[in-house]
Amino acid sequence: MTEKFSKIMEDLGHQSSPDIGPDFEAGIWSRVSQIESRQLARGRNGLAAIMLVTALSVGMISGGNEAIASSGSSYLSDGPDYSPATLLHILP
Repeated sequence: MTEKFSKIMEDLGHQSSPDIGPDFEAGIWSRVSQIESRQLARGRNGLAAIMLVTALSVGMISGGNEAIASSGSSYLSDGPDYSPATLLHILP
């Protein structure tokens, strides 16, 4: 096993490395930027799809309910008067 590894390492040591152009690093960063922009676009599209499905589901669920106007009392408008004048016991 060690002899085989030594032979492989020796063969690799004798090989010449290919010429790398001056724009190699810029090309790598350009490719990384493209990949990242695709991932961000996929995330935005996924979020938009989830929001659309949620909105449609809520619309379908609540769309079948009837709108009924009630003349019942409201807790805010009916009942004790909480105006500042009443609370401070100021007579008009």
